[in-house]
Amino acid sequence: MNGKVKYKMIRYLGVESDEYKVPKPISKRVHPDKIFPDNSLQAGDVTLLWEIAERLGIVNTIDWYCLGANQISGPTPGKYLTAWAINRIVDPESATQLDSWVRCTTIPDLARMKPEDFSKDSFLRSLDSLCTFVKRTNRIKSNIPSIEGQLYQNWRQLNPLPVQMPETMAFDLTAIPTFGETCPFAELGSKAQDIHRNQINLSILASKYDTYPISQFVHPGSFNSISTINDLVIRLKEFQLVGSTIVWDRGYTTKDEIIKIESEGWKLICGVTKRTKMVRQLISETNPPLDPDHLVRTQEMNIYAEKIQNSIFKTEGAVVVYVNVERKMKTMLNRNITLKDISLDLDKLKSNCSKLGEKELTDRIQKIIGKNYKNFFEILIFCENNEYSFEYAMNEQVRVEAEKMDGKYMLYATDSNLSSAEIVQMYFEKDFVEKVFRDLKSFEEIGPIRHRLETRVTAILFVCSLALRIKVALRTMMKKSLKNSNVTPELLLKKLSRVQKIEMWVEDSKETWFVNIQKKTMKMLEEIGFDSLFNGKVRMA
Repeated sequence: MNGKVKYKMIRYLGVESDEYKVPKPISKRVHPDKIFPDNSLQAGDVTLLWEIAERLGIVNTIDWYCLGANQISGPTPGKYLTAWAINRIVDPESATQLDSWVRCTTIPDLARMKPEDFSKDSFLRSLDSLCTFVKRTNRIKSNIPSIEGQLYQNWRQLNPLPVQMPETMAFDLTAIPTFGETCPFAELGSKAQDIHRNQINLSILASKYDTYPISQFVHPGSFNSISTINDLVIRLKEFQLVGSTIVWDRGYTTKDEIIKIESEGWKLICGVTKRTKMVRQLISETNPPLDPDHLVRTQEMNIYAEKIQNSIFKTEGAVVVYVNVERKMKTMLNRNITLKDISLDLDKLKSNCSKLGEKELTDRIQKIIGKNYKNFFEILIFCENNEYSFEYAMNEQVRVEAEKMDGKYMLYATDSNLSSAEIVQMYFEKDFVEKVFRDLKSFEEIGPIRHRLETRVTAILFVCSLALRIKVALRTMMKKSLKNSNVTPELLLKKLSRVQKIEMWVEDSKETWFVNIQKKTMKMLEEIGFDSLFNGKVRMA
């Protein structure tokens, strides 16, 4: 018709294979008429983290110590707190809308709960089950130490230490800002001027072997490092970590603290402050040779160390003095530049001070020299013909003594059989606990704390440590199984965050599909032991 081909349906003869010797088509050419999504939920990252938490026994452990039973169907504190910990890992910015966030994920299905079970009040009640104030005794009852002890046992069953290798732990403290004014922990601390608000101090005891956070402690913001050792000793006794080694910074070290740790049978490697005259004298008189035999290479710097035959604190441990040559030269250069600038300013003042009174002249000299360098100068003020002037000279003895201390520090180890290199390396390898704090502050955005009650502040910080435990478990699995991979836990979770669980209606039946997952990601999950993570049809991206 009008030069164009027209098609007309006369009748249906069936599929091609109905005809004689005609093969079936490779794919079906008839698709269902009804295919449409019913619901879409965030699934990939939360499903993986929930499965890890289940393997660590987090839900059942919390429920056992809070409720006296586990394997409970329906809402429980363990399920709420595990969901909260997962939120701290994947989406900490949504913490104020936690209930809404959970309902947009597969967590209700994983916990075998209804989405409406996750309310703001239910999350707060779960915090109270961890730590609560008992009016009858006027004391706080906390289940956290018992839970931490059990979780540590669970972890070591899954990830045992090498044979005959005792636990080596690092202990450190960090300040966390808080909005609360009524919480007894909220006090002005050493960083009050920097953060411009009250703070809470959080200490963490972590394993050097796999960075697992063994225990966490909450202290008032005004506490210094030494004030936290009593809590550490109590917790170590509860965990029965006999023969373990503790590594801490110089801020925790006093004679009493060393004796306290050694008397309980624990080993210690620590820095020693320069506060006492004896320590300063030993550091000043010891000059580690700058030769290959005394060189100790650490991850961050190259230093020279020497073990000295001298006892401090009346103990039998080993004492090591080390020098960081780069820091020594930098410190000496900065001091010399400052001393030179002060001398030039004093010369300038000396030539223009005839009209100044004694007090004004003294004030200007003190302002030029400053508090930190007043011992480096000897000043003589005199008056001639009612005009004041002054003479100054640099105190060479003070300068030389200062140079003897530049870049040099002292370490102490309970085990006197350790070499200087072993002591230095074990001490500097404690920086992994600082990375734990970095995870808390950067990835989990732990601060500032918005809770006002002491019990809830303690509990929410425990939730953050739960998140650390789950993340450390993921990192450990990836490290064991993906040895040649550069993929980090953060990157893997980011890839999984795109995975959605979709309920699809196909004709009159309902199917579950997981979409937006890459083949590489799926293979990675299989290699770390999660080959059946998604129970449904998987549609690769």
